[in-house]
This record gives sequence, structure tokens and C-alpha cells, in this order.
Amino acid sequence: MAFFPNRSTVASPVPMPAEATRATTTGALDLRALPMPEPMERALAAADALPPGGALSVLTPFMPMPLLEVLAERGLHADAELLPDHGARVCIRRPDPHGPADD
Repeated sequence: MAFFPNRSTVASPVPMPAEATRATTTGALDLRALPMPEPMERALAAADALPPGGALSVLTPFMPMPLLEVLAERGLHADAELLPDHGARVCIRRPDPHGPADD
């Protein structure tokens, strides 16, 4: 399932947890064991910290439809898939306005 923004809004800054910085360079940020609403808050904080052209993968406890909607509103691209064992993987990408054309 892919979500692509149909409108952009200015996102307010969100404090970024230390895990978000590591996730952009070491792989998926696993948020499945966190109590609500921490998975969404941490995923948004990590996504807000992405540089243009940056990407991030987060693991969530279920298919995060509200997260996907907020990411689209913030001008980010997200692809989500259910995992066979538990939860979902969301790949988040911030478009680079000066890079190659987006899909």
C-alpha cells in the first residue's frame, strides 16, 4: 500500500528521540513494543528529522493508517506492508526537490 501526498502543510518541529537518528543509518526503528501513542509520536519525530532525499524504515504494532495520513499531509512518501509475524513495516521518504523526479 502506498500513500502519496496530495497536499503539503508546514510541519511543526517535534523533538527527535535519539533512536530516530540511529534509525536513519542503521535500519528499521522497531516501535512495536511501545505503548500507545509512542509508536506514532516516535515515527513522526524520526520522519520530521529526515533530510531531503532521506529515508527511514519503522516497524509498528499494526497497520498505522493515522500515521500514513499524517505523513502524507506533511509531504512525505510512505509505503506500508503487513509483516507475517507481527505488525507492519513503514518505509518513509522525504522527497528531494532538487533531486531526481519522484514517482
